[in-house]
Amino acid sequence: MKKDLIHSRKITVNCYETDEEELIIEGSLIDERLFPFQIHALNERREAGPIHHIALSMKLSVPQLEIISLNSEMPVVPDAGCREIKDAVQKLAGRHIRPGFTNEARELFGKTEGCLHLTNLLLAMSSAAIQGLWSHFSRIRQGKTPPLPPTDPLMLLNSCHMWRKDGPFVERIERRRDAARNGEQRSYAEGLPDE
Repeated sequence: MKKDLIHSRKITVNCYETDEEELIIEGSLIDERLFPFQIHALNERREAGPIHHIALSMKLSVPQLEIISLNSEMPVVPDAGCREIKDAVQKLAGRHIRPGFTNEARELFGKTEGCLHLTNLLLAMSSAAIQGLWSHFSRIRQGKTPPLPPTDPLMLLNSCHMWRKDGPFVERIERRRDAARNGEQRSYAEGLPDE
């Protein structure tokens, strides 16, 4: 079977910690058409290249993952009118990335209230933000085992197979909580799964 690559989508997300106990999440979505193409809605021909390039930056509080600020840019879009909604992401300022955020974001910013491509990027970034938070709290500094994070690891409850309610990660977390209540001390590496 012959395959011709005709479209490529790249989503890149990077997480940064700051000295102000904040995370900065930067994301980029690039859709590229690999041949000359027609934009039917505009009745316009274009050369091969990007049709979407969307960038989004979020500043988040630690450990609450409250969205402090957002900034979006749309360097490449099919039509200049697409940029009319680039600031719609501001509706998410003050909200928290937590269970239910995906539905909340889609409701506030989905369909005609936003942009499907920007929404897809935002959702990829929100998932990466949780990973960034875990990276922040699991980072080994000066060779010392990091303390338990001051956030509820069960925010990941039922988010995947390993974090299911009756799964191994939840069981280990519950054992650690019981041990902490009984005054036992354990290192971060002895029972809290890295996420």
